[in-house]
Amino acid sequence: MERSGSGAVPRIVTRLRRIAVFIILIAQAAGIAFAADPASGTPTPIKAPECIGDPSALFFSQNVPLPPVHPVMPIGHYYQIVRYMGIDATAYPTASDYGSLPADYAWPPYRGLPLTGFTAPSPRNDYQRTSRVNANADNASAFQLSCYDAGSYINTWTFPDMPVSGGGAHSIYGYSFDPSMLPFVYDSHAGTDFALQASVEIPWFNPAADPNAPPGVVPVGQVNLFAYFLDSKSGKAFGLILAIFDNRYAPGAAYAPFVAHDGQTPFVSSPIGAVSRYATPSPYSWSFTGNTWTGLRFYRAHITQDNFRAMLADINAYCAANTQLRLCSGAPAFSTDVADYVLTDFGELHEVFRQSAMGNLSMGVHVYGLGAWNFR
Repeated sequence: MERSGSGAVPRIVTRLRRIAVFIILIAQAAGIAFAADPASGTPTPIKAPECIGDPSALFFSQNVPLPPVHPVMPIGHYYQIVRYMGIDATAYPTASDYGSLPADYAWPPYRGLPLTGFTAPSPRNDYQRTSRVNANADNASAFQLSCYDAGSYINTWTFPDMPVSGGGAHSIYGYSFDPSMLPFVYDSHAGTDFALQASVEIPWFNPAADPNAPPGVVPVGQVNLFAYFLDSKSGKAFGLILAIFDNRYAPGAAYAPFVAHDGQTPFVSSPIGAVSRYATPSPYSWSFTGNTWTGLRFYRAHITQDNFRAMLADINAYCAANTQLRLCSGAPAFSTDVADYVLTDFGELHEVFRQSAMGNLSMGVHVYGLGAWNFR
């Protein structure tokens, strides 16, 4: 399913494979448990990418603050949901090409530049939704869903700001499992990893800072992969955020993993492409960045069982210090056994924050081949 990141294995990856095999052999000889080899582990789909032929029933919008319980949509297909951009955010089909600006765009320097980078198939009305008739990039955000591709173009000039506790206006391209058929995150093998992957491009980011805002306060756009895990013993869930893009970060700037709470659910956050307590990088994956790019890049993060135990330890420590927060009661708040966890939903999150009264931005994202996997 990969459009980028596949093909001939470069020499550096070959070296990494040899090193990984050598480490595994040493671990086996010493009787040490080990995770899947990120370079050559065998994948098994938890939920593979799905080619959506008719997305007409798979666009949703929500314009009220989320209920206290993390919402999921077990509809049996990948879907796209848009929040806090108006109740009609996905009400209208549009034939405009949100993949790029038109060749006759009013301002010549912008002519032909990519927006999401994904031009939906013809007829585009079947695969795109927006908030108004006669929509274009200047007057409406738009959302795309076709086969293995999804696009999200958010233009904050086109909808009123809605204060949201713990988040901002966003779209999600994702999948939710039926509550009666939630898959376990790991099988019985101690070396099994959980992994999220997708190919992504972010070709368009156009911010306009509030002239009255303090220095450094700028509109923010983010793109992340995410998953939610349910403790089958306690019935409580926590989230994992795997960061791909945040415009506040300069090239090479460190993104420190952390634990937090969004008002509904505790979560851990870690950048893709860097070794951390919570995630193990794939040698095939691109890394977190604050720069935009054109053309799909492949992203994958492995969550070893030791990574998952580290998440549980840190969330339980966080909750022990913040027992008043939702889902944080108990000692410990969450089971420490990785075998107790099932996956409720996962996806790609495109989120924006104005940051101040007159701050605005427009931003385009294209995602391809989203999936959740086990590796051994």
